[in-house]
Amino acid sequence: MGHTGIKGFFRAAAGILSYPQDPRSFAQVFGSLTSAHYTRGRITHVRRETPDTVTLFFTAGEGWIPHRAGQWARIGVEVDGKRIWRPYSISAPEHGDPSITVKAQGLVSEHIVERAAPGNVLYLERPEGQFLLPDTPTELLFMVAGSGITPVMSMLRTLMPRRPDHDVVLVYVSRSRESCIFHDEILELADQFPGLRPVFWFTEERGRLDASDADALAELCPDHADRVTYASGPDSFVSAVEDLSRSHGGPPVVERFDVTRQFSGGQRGEVWFTRSEMTLEVGPDETVLEAAERAQHQLPHGCRMGICHSCLVPLTDGAVTNIRTGELHREPGPVQTCVTRPAPHAAFDA
Repeated sequence: MGHTGIKGFFRAAAGILSYPQDPRSFAQVFGSLTSAHYTRGRITHVRRETPDTVTLFFTAGEGWIPHRAGQWARIGVEVDGKRIWRPYSISAPEHGDPSITVKAQGLVSEHIVERAAPGNVLYLERPEGQFLLPDTPTELLFMVAGSGITPVMSMLRTLMPRRPDHDVVLVYVSRSRESCIFHDEILELADQFPGLRPVFWFTEERGRLDASDADALAELCPDHADRVTYASGPDSFVSAVEDLSRSHGGPPVVERFDVTRQFSGGQRGEVWFTRSEMTLEVGPDETVLEAAERAQHQLPHGCRMGICHSCLVPLTDGAVTNIRTGELHREPGPVQTCVTRPAPHAAFDA
């Protein structure tokens, strides 16, 4: 009997002995990485990348699947006794031990940067996302700003050793050398693989880079229109790259790290969750999801940026406004709660 067959035999035997309970429920007593309901991971090492950024290396229990370069996963962290989930890009190469690189810019990320330590337990959902490397070799341009480097670093760590002569240009915008995540490792990769050409743009020295300016980009990458472009970073930066690509080259592959919100005019709203019989006031700068979380009312969610559609909840009455586009939606049916707010009243089947 092979190794896989032996594992299957003991798993079946454990199921018989523990019936009607899931054998993983008993295994929780002995191993904190096994659960009948979710995957857990344990931090093995914490590496500081910049003063406000760390990389967490972790092992994952049963249920985790190997990630593809560029994907993200929802990570759950215990903060003041409450488990909070946030999406983080996986910065490790494919086929390696997983890691996430986190910049302090919110409740959960600040907790991770300040307090994460080896031995801490993480709660994990499976990797997902379509920000992926092309299937066939092609000349690439990565346009990156800030912490948008994290999924791209997974790609570079995967791609360059696999195709050492691959032609890749990385334009990386950050505030300063000190805040530039992976700066030294990127230079080391470029020394090892001549096909990688990094171009760093530090805004404290050179001012803001207008990613929609074809002339400015041509100085950094003269053949940018002939390359497949990937853009990763803040919404405004990614949108600027998309604007340029409409007239120069094909549409880019994009990954947004935040949402640029339309001004609400200071208007508050109100939501009614029919199943839980809960009424909530939604602040002028809040989404339905954020208001629910503030009230500790759990709603499904994933990327929190209107991309993955994990946050769909049925709208049964009223109307909502999309915070990115300002579009008004009145039709009953599934609504993305992470990018909508009531206009001014809305009811949900939740």
